[in-house]
Amino acid sequence: MSQIRIANKQDESHIRALAKDALASIGKEIDLDGDDADLKNIEWSYFGRDGGFFVLEVDGAVAGFGGVTKLSDDAAEIKRLYVKPDENRKESLLQLLDMVLDFARKMDYRLIECAQSAAQFAQPGALEKRGFKPKEGKLVANLWGA
Repeated sequence: MSQIRIANKQDESHIRALAKDALASIGKEIDLDGDDADLKNIEWSYFGRDGGFFVLEVDGAVAGFGGVTKLSDDAAEIKRLYVKPDENRKESLLQLLDMVLDFARKMDYRLIECAQSAAQFAQPGALEKRGFKPKEGKLVANLWGA
């Protein structure tokens, strides 16, 4: 059984372990003092900055995550997006992406960008399926249509 829920402090070590595995799959190492410093304190890095962080839980274990942060009063960025490979990965990733986008809409963000650090783990076509289009070298979606 799976569910998507708001991440909490107790999830942080599981999220970091999953991020480490994800980065290893593309030949990179986790850098908690650099690019991955946001994963040291998710509550402060996301919730404390008008953002949100969600986990996909499958049979009680963290199997994916998605994090969104504020860029400006009307724009947010998906900084983290990853789902552990399995037979339901594409469907799970879309559900997690939908949760992140719904959160951003409810926070009254108009635009959302997807950081390269998140886009590299998305299934081909998943972001485009949710309205993301290339703009100035980034993938951007208008959360309110037009």
